[in-house]
Amino acid sequence: MAYELSKEYLWKEVKERVVVLHFDSGKYYSLNTTGSLIWKSLIENISRDEIVNQVCLEFDIDRQTAENDTEEIINDFLSKKFIKKV
Repeated sequence: MAYELSKEYLWKEVKERVVVLHFDSGKYYSLNTTGSLIWKSLIENISRDEIVNQVCLEFDIDRQTAENDTEEIINDFLSKKFIKKV
């Protein structure tokens, strides 16, 4: 599944973390290291399976935990409308 950034948002990497800004409201969100890794991977069109592999390696966690965390974070991005499915 591919995702793209919603047009209402701008993002920037600051000190290895992603900051997301909503243009209209001026509200911004600072993602933690896991969220930042997943965000950048989604923007680069990396597959969900490969993202899970990266999360396992980066944070030294088991695959099931990485799958659950990845799914939860992607769903959070979708619910906040940071990204949309394409």
